[in-house]
Amino acid sequence: AQHDIPQTSLALPADVWPIPFLCLAKFNLRCEVDLKTVAFGLRHAEYNPRKHGSITVRIFEPRATALVRASGVVSVTGPVDMEVLKTSAKKIARLIQRAGCPDAKFAGYEVSTVLAKLNVGFPVRLDALATKWRKNAMYEPEFYSGCVFRSRNPRSTFLITAGGKVVISGTRTVEATEDAARRIYAILLEFQT
Repeated sequence: AQHDIPQTSLALPADVWPIPFLCLAKFNLRCEVDLKTVAFGLRHAEYNPRKHGSITVRIFEPRATALVRASGVVSVTGPVDMEVLKTSAKKIARLIQRAGCPDAKFAGYEVSTVLAKLNVGFPVRLDALATKWRKNAMYEPEFYSGCVFRSRNPRSTFLITAGGKVVISGTRTVEATEDAARRIYAILLEFQT
């Protein structure tokens, strides 16, 4: 597999390090869910069919939010600790079982995205970056003040601001996030002002 962002031997400076702040995971209940029954059976659930066709379930220990769809697919947003995220996903599955969907299972769990923030410590010339990397970078200052930089391999998306702040998404592990941060830092060094 060909990498579209070059591998770098450059180490990140000590003050430039990606800080993961959110994890998204999904799993399947392996059954159809009656959203109305489940929503009325749970204490911390929101269901408004006019807004969207899913239930929002919030748990507080560990703190996590889940979107439960009628098809049985559940998306969980929660802490960066992978074990805690899995525990909260299991807890949500158990709550749904008790709230009127007894044949619900906990199956096909996988972490889909780790979101991380990074401060490179210098301003970035976004127009020059978008010009040189036009296959990967999308910079339309009329619509969004930052530059959206996508890479296919490793699969990740970077939202880069002119002030040098970067949000990394699309990676599935903290290690992959650190690798993506190293790669984007090496590219951004060339465009510092």
